[in-house]
Amino acid sequence: MSKRLENNKVAARYAKALFESTLESGEVKQVADDLSSVNSLMAQVPTLISFLENPGVSQVEKLQLLDQQIAKSVSPWVSRLLKLLVENNRIAIFPQLVTQFNEIINQRENTAQAEVVSAIELEEELRSRIRKTLESTFGFSRVDLENRVDPGLLGGVIIKLQDQVIDGSYVGRLEELRKQISKL
Repeated sequence: MSKRLENNKVAARYAKALFESTLESGEVKQVADDLSSVNSLMAQVPTLISFLENPGVSQVEKLQLLDQQIAKSVSPWVSRLLKLLVENNRIAIFPQLVTQFNEIINQRENTAQAEVVSAIELEEELRSRIRKTLESTFGFSRVDLENRVDPGLLGGVIIKLQDQVIDGSYVGRLEELRKQISKL
């Protein structure tokens, strides 16, 4: 089994346990926000995760860093989770755990995250129409959109929703036309 697949399975177990525990306490939203904040921090400060993964650094030092720098600004659930991951030498799975936790929430609430890539920033009215179309087409109660601008698209949009990509860009349409012509 590949290391990545194994890490995904481990992350899924941690995420499920955390979700079930926080569901009982009613703190799912707060924990999700805190997980996202810590995940962003780790992405912005890669030396943090390197420090926490470093076998040459004692667990005491790692736990002290967590207490001093992170534990005070997050819920006790997230603080305990981070300490548990460090103690079990599993901190490397944290980004996957956050993804898994959010997927559990999305499944439970019948929501989805979608990324819309466009040549320019989309106006709110168009974003709303895209959101409503995705909700009705795919049966979600809510779709949260993130608009990413890529001037190289020239026009149109590319929508990434779960494991699907809907390419409505001019570049995508031209490529499809080229493939059709080459088959003639």
